Amino acid sequence: MEDLLIQSTESTPQIDFKKSGQLSIKGKSLPEDPKRFYTSLFKWAEELSAEEVQLDVKLEYVNTSSSKNIIELIKVVDRSQKIRHLNLNWYYEIDDTDMLEFGEMIERSLKRTKASYIECEDIDD
Repeated sequence: MEDLLIQSTESTPQIDFKKSGQLSIKGKSLPEDPKRFYTSLFKWAEELSAEEVQLDVKLEYVNTSSSKNIIELIKVVDRSQKIRHLNLNWYYEIDDTDMLEFGEMIERSLKRTKASYIECEDIDD
């Protein structure tokens, strides 16, 4: 298994997944074909085997079809028997209650994941 790095574009987030368990999703997610973009991430996550995974999510904007894929991606990691612990760090900008509520909704659908919510002035920091 190789680390996975996908640079961000105007419509897709930066993906930095390391086989050590450090995972990061950052930027905007509004690809034309979200299923196509996220399928390779699902496959990678299904193969990941790590004692502890830390997933940092720093999203500025997510469209509806992307949100479904992001939820499913996090659920894949949460359900994996190859991972003992998953810590989710959900970053959101000050006053962006929609993004905070999106993170809280995802947490409610997870079985084993511990989530932390981190308010920041600028998601790019």
